[in-house]
Amino acid sequence: MRCIRLYGQFLRVAVLGKVQYKADFFVGIISVLVLNAVNLSLLGILVYNFNTLGSWGIWDLMFLYSFWMMSRGIYGVFFRHLADLEEMIVNGTFDAYLVRPASPFLQFIGKDISYTGVSDFLVGLLGFGLVSVQTDLQWRAGQWVYFVLCVLSGALIQMAINWIGASLCFWTTRSGAAMSIAERFTVLMQQYPVDIFGKYFQIFVTCFLPVAFINYYPSVVLLRKAAGEIPAWQYFTPLVSVLMLVIAAFVWTRGVSRYAGTGN
Repeated sequence: MRCIRLYGQFLRVAVLGKVQYKADFFVGIISVLVLNAVNLSLLGILVYNFNTLGSWGIWDLMFLYSFWMMSRGIYGVFFRHLADLEEMIVNGTFDAYLVRPASPFLQFIGKDISYTGVSDFLVGLLGFGLVSVQTDLQWRAGQWVYFVLCVLSGALIQMAINWIGASLCFWTTRSGAAMSIAERFTVLMQQYPVDIFGKYFQIFVTCFLPVAFINYYPSVVLLRKAAGEIPAWQYFTPLVSVLMLVIAAFVWTRGVSRYAGTGN
C-alpha cells in the first residue's frame, strides 16, 4: 500500500510538471491524432484494393487496430519513458535512485507520464465505437470483461517487453537500438492479422516475442475469426502479461544488482 501511495505522489508531481507547458501538450495531442489518421488511411487503401486480408475485412482490421491503440495508449501514458533509462545510465543520473529510501524502479517509473498516450487511447476508443456500430457487436458480460482485461494486459505486455529492453542497459550501457527494433516490430504486427505472415512467423510472435497476444489473439476470440474451435491457449493474454512482467522484473532486479555506475 505504501508503494501505491508513493507511486501516486510521483505521478502527481509528473502531471504538475507537464501542465506547465500547455502549448506542447496540445501540439503533441494533435500530432498523434494526425499520425493515426494517416495509419488508418493507409490501412483503408490497402483493404480497398485487396478487399480483405486473409479472412479479415475492413471492420475487422479496424477492430484490430483500435484494440491495439487502446492498449498502446495506456502503455504510453505510464510507461513510454522506459526508453529514458539508457541516457540516465550513460549520464549517471540513475545513481540518484539507488541512494534514496525508495524502490529505484518505483522512482524511475513514476518520474514521468506521456500525454500523447491519451490521444492514442482516444483514437482507439473512437475506432472501437465505429466498429461496434458498423458490426452491431452484441457481447455477453463475460466477453466485455475479457475485452477490458485484454486491453489492460496488452498494455502490460508492451510495458514488459520495453522494460526488458531498457534493463539491458545495465549490461550494455546502451540498448536504444534493441528497443527501437522491438518497438518497430511491435507496431508493424499490431496493424495486421498475424496469420497472413505464415506459420513460422506466427510461432515466433506467439512463443518468443509474444506480441500476438497484445491484440491478435484477443481479436480472434472476440470476433470468432478461427476456422474451427478456438484453442484454449489463445485466451491466455492475461496470463502472458503476468509471465512477461515476472520475467521483466527478474531481468531488472539482476541488472540493478550488478550495476556499478558508468563513472559520469
